[in-house]
Amino acid sequence: MKKHNTYLIAFMLCLAACKNNEDAEPENVDTLPIPEVQSANEVIETERLVNELEFVARSIKTAYPNQPGILAGTTITEGKTSEGKKKYDIVFNNLNGPDNKKRNGLLTVVYEDAVENGNVVVGKHLHVRSDEEANLFSIDGVKFKGSSVFSNIEAAKASNAATINHLNAQSFIIKPDATQIRFSSVRKSKWISGSSTGDTNDDVFELSDQSYSLTIQKNPTSFIEVKPGQTATLSSSCTQSSFLPKKGKLKIEKLGGKTFYLSFGNGNCSDTVSLSYNMN
Repeated sequence: MKKHNTYLIAFMLCLAACKNNEDAEPENVDTLPIPEVQSANEVIETERLVNELEFVARSIKTAYPNQPGILAGTTITEGKTSEGKKKYDIVFNNLNGPDNKKRNGLLTVVYEDAVENGNVVVGKHLHVRSDEEANLFSIDGVKFKGSSVFSNIEAAKASNAATINHLNAQSFIIKPDATQIRFSSVRKSKWISGSSTGDTNDDVFELSDQSYSLTIQKNPTSFIEVKPGQTATLSSSCTQSSFLPKKGKLKIEKLGGKTFYLSFGNGNCSDTVSLSYNMN
């Protein structure tokens, strides 16, 4: 993706600057080798996609038939699955989003009910899917195949203290060069602001307890575990970097490599991602 290539270039410039700075801390002299930079970009791609799918789930649940953000201009059709569950098919036809990325393909949002204390909770879980091989959802040519389940959106809308449990299972990001990122994730999040306005674009969330397991399927295949560093903040109003956290850190543990940290900034929309071996 264009944005991710920008980050890659920025990381490499930082690497060059650190190597040429004689006053740099010793552990910074040999930091940020290319494999670590590539791993960081793969984590960024996964994080952005997960956040984007959650935005879609929230928009269908709380804003439909309005089409905020990346949903503007899509064709949304309500229907039923073969099991009789309510679903929404969302078709993107080369749409340019607020982040200047082109989106294509089909996303399906399925209402998964749940039984609590003998009562049916309609649409407690929203299942966001991209599984039609000929029409996979893509962002600037990078395809998503799999599903995400988002829960408790209505409860979180009603109370800022509530959390949303977030799960991914056996999902893939497929790049034009045939590299695949297979990932699973767990996360909780809650509204910080925007829950009472009805405008999905002004929502701000705190992301907690999030973790990822990534398998980068290329030659050679690599494995990455991503754990919380510092609680992240996601602002839907930061259109120039939609779906990328604007505050917090992720701890990246690469099998056979060093542990490093991905820092998203201090909460400003203009903040850029940085990479280091230091927690601080």
